[in-house]
Amino acid sequence: GREPVEYKHPKLEPILAETYGIIVYQEQIIRIAAELAGYAPGDADQIRKAVGKKIRAKIDEHRSKFVAGAMANGIDQSVAEAIYGDIEFFARYGFNKAHAADYALVTCQTAYLKAHFPIEYMTALLTVERHNTDKVGLLVGECRAMGIEVLPPDVNRGGLEFTILDRAGQPPAIQFSLSAIKNVGEGPVEEIVRARAAEGPFKDIDDFCNRVDLRHVGRRA
Repeated sequence: GREPVEYKHPKLEPILAETYGIIVYQEQIIRIAAELAGYAPGDADQIRKAVGKKIRAKIDEHRSKFVAGAMANGIDQSVAEAIYGDIEFFARYGFNKAHAADYALVTCQTAYLKAHFPIEYMTALLTVERHNTDKVGLLVGECRAMGIEVLPPDVNRGGLEFTILDRAGQPPAIQFSLSAIKNVGEGPVEEIVRARAAEGPFKDIDDFCNRVDLRHVGRRA
């Protein structure tokens, strides 16, 4: 109640009232397309799929169809364009209404962990996403923004997962996962960890090559 809820068209109010004028649920997208632009419910769901999967050709195709349908229902073209713009933006983040309570619970749990156990949380998140190079890059940037140092890969400290490294006189840091390096894979990392556990840290590149099984740790790795 601190600021008024605004709707681009009065017909949106019964659809978006419970989420304060913001498209949150996928069902809202389907209702908007059906009630404002004359879509059949099955066809309306195609908008959600096109936007959610970022299929540009389909998004553009539905834009013209949505606007034409809305104009046929007496909605101004500029308003119809603006409403479709909202659909295109929010459908990327929308979800099924039945999942809302679960997502809210997970959001609260993970926000709590990130706030109270930041290095443990970010280490776990990096480990989960270690095979997704783009995600790892984003998460390393998030660590830096949080003041958490992410140490570069190190054959004498790294393993399959991202780990927390306690350092005397310094705050703990996250040790980069060796298996998160592109083209390395988990098999070579397991062999590196095995050789290191057997005889201690590697002294140099020659020592490394002599002690690991090069059938498992190939040239690319």
